Parts: sequence; structure tokens; C-alpha cells
Amino acid sequence: MNEVIITILYDDYEKLLNNKTIYEVEIISYLGLIKIKKVIKAYKYILIFILSSFLIIYLLSNLIFRVDIITNDNKMKDKLNKYLITRGISKYHLKKNYNELRSIKEDILTKYKDEIDWIEIESIGSKYIVRFEPRVNTEFNNDSRFQNIIATKNAVIYSMDIKRGQIIKNRFDYVKKGDVIVSGYIYLNDKIMDTTKAEGVVYGETWYKIKVKYPLKYKSVKKTGKSKKVLSIKFISSDINLFNFNKYKDYDKKSNILLKNNILPISIDIEKQSELSIKRESNNEKEAVKKGVDSVLKKISKKLSAKEYIKDYKILNTSKNNNEVSVTVFVSVVEKISGYSEIEEYIDDEDNSG
Repeated sequence: MNEVIITILYDDYEKLLNNKTIYEVEIISYLGLIKIKKVIKAYKYILIFILSSFLIIYLLSNLIFRVDIITNDNKMKDKLNKYLITRGISKYHLKKNYNELRSIKEDILTKYKDEIDWIEIESIGSKYIVRFEPRVNTEFNNDSRFQNIIATKNAVIYSMDIKRGQIIKNRFDYVKKGDVIVSGYIYLNDKIMDTTKAEGVVYGETWYKIKVKYPLKYKSVKKTGKSKKVLSIKFISSDINLFNFNKYKDYDKKSNILLKNNILPISIDIEKQSELSIKRESNNEKEAVKKGVDSVLKKISKKLSAKEYIKDYKILNTSKNNNEVSVTVFVSVVEKISGYSEIEEYIDDEDNSG
């Protein structure tokens, strides 16, 4: 039996069928795009199942099913929840990447600067945990005639500058939030003799336990503010810019069609190009941990005044997960801890009865 195996184009194969004489023609296999189409057609249900499975796995691993805001302040919790929903942090939304979360946190601190001291949004499995430190009003009330100086945070008193009032707590004493440090009531032998407006400033050593995630590979894209319009010829998938003398290295573009050929895949567009500044980082685990710690210290430092400072810090633990490391940092900060609470004027009943 004589046979010959040849490779021909599919169009030529159809011609061969029309011109064959006594020979039998049989297709042994397909090549190129035809083969791909045949394989897809033959295994389309299996491929659909595999692709659907991958899609379901991707969605389940990247969808958020719960957002927990840890606070006892229901009013602030409601505010934050409504804002987070507008930024896509809510049930059945996809997880945000590192840049998006950082931007959201910065925007929250700007929007609620008088109500929130710091905020952390942590992704654990299929949920977000939102923790924040409320900002306490530490300014003295000029309208109040009488007041105590109280601790706004749990702390160890580090320094005191008291102008008026009776000192109850001293340097290196541990105080809890709400404890009276300087009383507006003046005592003598445990008896209240007078009432005043306690004034002064108290600094204390406070502590923060902060968990931060930092990517091993990082890409930041920002607009520089520069933009220009360019005449562009588009042919199939190619762009030819005309009179574009100062080219941007990276840019975003929006096109408006001026002329378009309905037969050929060609058009003339006015293209608006916005210059982009792209920063790329590639870190090993040690570098990512250091940068994560630096970001925590920088975030805290931005909120401190001239006399406030970071005293010390310690890395509690680190872990690596895919393209990021998680770092838990314990930070000791010397900061202003004095607030106020209004008090009623003490009136001696014995004096009134006389």
C-alpha cells in the first residue's frame, strides 16, 4: 500500500478534495489555528468547567464577605462604614491592593482629622478588620470656669508643666484614660477648700501595637500634572504620533476620532496624553520588613507635635504571604496626654447655713 504524508494549508486541502482521482485523502492531524479551534471545540465543556472553576476560586479568594470596624463609638462606626462603602470596602466587593488601601486610609485621616488619630485596615482571609484610635480634644475649654486635667490615654506620666490646680498624679505614675492628673478642687486635709480652673500640659509615654503589610514588589503610578494634545494616526494596533517632539516616557491617553475610514482599519485622532510617574520597587523579605517598620514610624511621626516624639520601638513578629510581608510593631511614644473635664464649683454648705 502506497501512501504519502503532506502538510498543506486548509484552503488547499479543499482544492485537493475537488481534484482528487482514485486516491483516498485522509486528515491525520491539524496544525496551527485550525488545531486550536478543533481542540477547543472537542473539549469545550471541560475548558468551560476549568475556566469557571478558576474564576470561582479567584472570586472566593478575593471577595470580601465581612467588614468589622472595631470600636465602641457607634456614631463614628456608622460614619466610617458609610464612607468605606463609597470606596468599595464592603461585602461582596473585590479586595483592594496595597496602594488603594493606603490611599483610602490617608483620605480617611484627612476627612476625619478632628475625630481619628490613626487607622489601620487589615485584610484577613475574606474579611477586613478596621481599627482606629479616636482623637481626643486636648485643648482647654476657655469657656469653662472650673475643670480638672485628665488623662486622655493610658500612659506613664513623663513630664508636667502645671500652671494652676492641685496635682494628684506625679511623674512616672501610671494613669488610665479618664484619670484626674490635676484637680480643679483644692484640698486641705482631705477637705475641699476651693475650686479653680486647672491648667497645664502633661506629656506621657503611650504605646501602640500596629500591624502593617508591605509588598515585596511594588508599583506606584501617579500623574505629574503635565499633559498635551497630539495628532495621532492609528492603523490596526499601531499608533503613529505626529509632531510629538518631547515624548513622555510613561503616559495615560484619551483619544477623540477626527477622521475614520469605514473600509480600512485606519483613523486620525486627537490624543490627550497625561504624563505618569511610575515608581517600581523590588524588595527581599528583610528590605520589606524594614520599609514596613519605617512606614509605621513615619505615619506616627506625622501626627506628633514639636515636643512629641517616638521613644522606642520593637518588632514583635513578621510573616510572609505571597507577595507581601506582615509586620507587627510595638511603638513607645512620648506625647501630650492632658485633656480636661468640667467640674461644678464647690460650695461649702456650712458657710451657706451661717
